[in-house]
Amino acid sequence: MAQTVEPDKLTKEIQDLNRNNQLEQSIIVLENIINNRKSTHLDRYYAYLLKSLTYKRVFDYASAQKNLELAYDEGIKSNKKEEVKTRIAIELLFVNFDQQRYDNIDDQIKKIEAMDLSLVDSTTLAFYYNVLAALDMKNNKFDEASKKLLAGISLIENHDPQHLPAVYIKQIQLSQYTDDEELALEAFRKGVHFSEKFSLDIYKMELYRQLSRFYFLRENYKNAYQLLAIVGDLIGSFEAPSRSGELNALERKIMESRKDLELRNDRNILIFISVLSVILLILIGVLFKLYRVNKRSRMQVELENKRIRKELDIISKELNESNQGKIDLSKFNLIERQLEIIELIKKGKSNKEIAAQLFISENTVKYHLKVIYNLLGIDNRDSLKS
Repeated sequence: MAQTVEPDKLTKEIQDLNRNNQLEQSIIVLENIINNRKSTHLDRYYAYLLKSLTYKRVFDYASAQKNLELAYDEGIKSNKKEEVKTRIAIELLFVNFDQQRYDNIDDQIKKIEAMDLSLVDSTTLAFYYNVLAALDMKNNKFDEASKKLLAGISLIENHDPQHLPAVYIKQIQLSQYTDDEELALEAFRKGVHFSEKFSLDIYKMELYRQLSRFYFLRENYKNAYQLLAIVGDLIGSFEAPSRSGELNALERKIMESRKDLELRNDRNILIFISVLSVILLILIGVLFKLYRVNKRSRMQVELENKRIRKELDIISKELNESNQGKIDLSKFNLIERQLEIIELIKKGKSNKEIAAQLFISENTVKYHLKVIYNLLGIDNRDSLKS
């Protein structure tokens, strides 16, 4: 079957929709590809991958990871297995890094280093260098971090400059460690230029926030507050919630400094009150977005429960008619992945062994088992072995 979508064209379409905060339309476009019977495994791989990036844009990392796993399941069946393995491994690294889950990040990087990085696009590779540079900064390897960031810039400055601000943001973070104001201001200037050129307020917001933090660390509270106020204005026009962790930490530091600032002059007091108001508005916006996400999740759960109840009714009817405990699996709506898991359980495999053999996480195995148990009306894996 011939491929029905052009990856570059589809990527641009979804990026444009997301840039204009038309996230729902992005999901509709991608779901149409996923549910199209003419779509190839590779088509669905790209669709799930772009769905993951869309969910990550609103910081829904659980959905982002789930779609990465679905992308892997489709892509591994295509003729680009190695490219799929490398890209998904890097994207999973990004998800863990964004959530500051560093417990197994070194193992992930070692796994990626053994792969062929030439198989991924330059933009993804530049973001990968961003992660490596951030880890270098964390370990006080500032020269190595600087080299990786420069390498990232060279990768995308000619053919994908819209993402250059992501690298300049990391350069400002580097300047926070090295106290290099010249580097911070130059990276900020270039980053804002490209953010405005490509209408990427999410980058522009982060550039202002990182420069604000740079001045805060230098105890230049006036500049820090002025920049943070601009961050508040940018967030007001951006629907998705921002990474609030660092902002909350900055807020606490500001509050701890309040007493000292009040002694300086009345102007600083007014600035502080303005910043606090902006932060409260940000928190209200985040809570509203979380409410919408939770409401959407509840609706999805309700639909899934209805489907499961329907399957259970079928099972009950089958058992009543046959008066026997053994169920014919072919009569139930089990997906291929669930059938694979049942076969491996019959062979005595553990969840960990199943996850390794199918290239999925243990949590995904547990999720499938829960659905299988509900569908078949059983409560343990031993019932599957009969």
